[in-house]
Amino acid sequence: MPPPVHHILGIAACLSALLLAPACSSADSRANAALAEYQAATVANNLVAARQALLKLVRAKEDVAEYWTELGKVQAQMGAYGDAYYAFGRAYELDRSNPALLQSLTIIALRSGDVALAQKYARQLEVVSPGDPWVKLTDGWAAFSESRYNDALAASDGILADNPFDPPGKVLKARALIQLGRADEAVGILLEQVRAQPSDSGSLSLLTRIYQRRGDWPKVVDATRRLNSLNPGDRANSLALIDAAFRSGQIDLGRNVSLRMLRADSSPQDISAVLDLWARNWPSPQRVADAQKLASATPRPDQKLLYAGFLGRVGNPGDAVRIAAPLARLPVTAESAEANAVLGDALLRGGNLAGAKARFDAVIAFDPGNATALRGRSELELRVGDTRDAISDAQKLVTVLPHSSSERLLLARAYAASGNNASVQRVLWTAFQEIPGDDQIFAALSDSRSADAEALSELRAEFARQKDQKLNRGLL
Repeated sequence: MPPPVHHILGIAACLSALLLAPACSSADSRANAALAEYQAATVANNLVAARQALLKLVRAKEDVAEYWTELGKVQAQMGAYGDAYYAFGRAYELDRSNPALLQSLTIIALRSGDVALAQKYARQLEVVSPGDPWVKLTDGWAAFSESRYNDALAASDGILADNPFDPPGKVLKARALIQLGRADEAVGILLEQVRAQPSDSGSLSLLTRIYQRRGDWPKVVDATRRLNSLNPGDRANSLALIDAAFRSGQIDLGRNVSLRMLRADSSPQDISAVLDLWARNWPSPQRVADAQKLASATPRPDQKLLYAGFLGRVGNPGDAVRIAAPLARLPVTAESAEANAVLGDALLRGGNLAGAKARFDAVIAFDPGNATALRGRSELELRVGDTRDAISDAQKLVTVLPHSSSERLLLARAYAASGNNASVQRVLWTAFQEIPGDDQIFAALSDSRSADAEALSELRAEFARQKDQKLNRGLL
């Protein structure tokens, strides 16, 4: 497991030792500057800045294995396993005598789900470092990937015989037990593990997924809070914590974690994800006040538009118009297209259908793939009874955002408005297969089959299988 950033100041000091000689070239100067940036990032616990600094460092000194190794660790911690694999591979090219690099390559291959590649490195690791536990672990995950769950369980027991609290060994055992229908036993050993090893993030992550599968939101909160304290920069875990906090009624916690993610330097993806959780799980006037305040505080137009779109969705189209209108210049350009689409959506929600259509038409004429405009125009067409055009725009929207359940549901509504029930069923069933485990799609499909008890029972069983597959996704 790569160490968290706040634990690698010692590593940074070791890297510094490699540059103690006086800077006698521009490469040395760039490397020294990059290393200073990296050290500052570790102090600030800023993974993104740490990665950027290390990228500068390897560009300045691309023949130093230690720099590539450290970059690989940071990339792995951020979940960028492809980038981590490349960095560790470059380090191994420069230092083939280092078994730790082979171990890292084995681990990254497992984390990426590439068992064959992991076995390749494990065999090399077995030669240079006999008895390395990652060799046994790789063989265990190979058995797991081939559905030989008893063999995987035996491999984990072999690992744990040497080290009873080995984190990867515990996760392998728990995953094998789950597949063998012994989920309660798996939970028991994971709880025992995190009591003995409170920093075992792998066991906490698996506990989180088990509790999510069971809908036990207070326990999801407990597990994700502990993970959040170990790695505050883990985006997926922070979102899971927000979701569970709202679902379990711990509103203050959900709000506080949300606001930590909604910073001035946050990505649009992070902001959208948090606001989607607010829209679904936090029906409170406070969310409106917070969004208004955040929209006013940010200098970034892209962030302002995200808050405007959210405010429109939750019943405040006037605020959305106020925020988006100054940015929605005409004629539409690449810089103003999204602002005009958001303004059109706000006008639609406020009842100004003609103004909304003019904005949507202008945006789509400039950018036929603008999702906000396609979605808004389809909703407008449904409102005025133009089902043919509503279906057409919704179909285009699904091609733009194929993994969004909301867009599939909009297309199903458009077909329903046209009276085409067969197409409604086709759209929902296709969505059910292509976006597995989605609660909204399952609910819509269940409603459409509520009169057929046998079909509904089969649907519920298939949805349970999909949820189980999500639980068992990945390896480590």
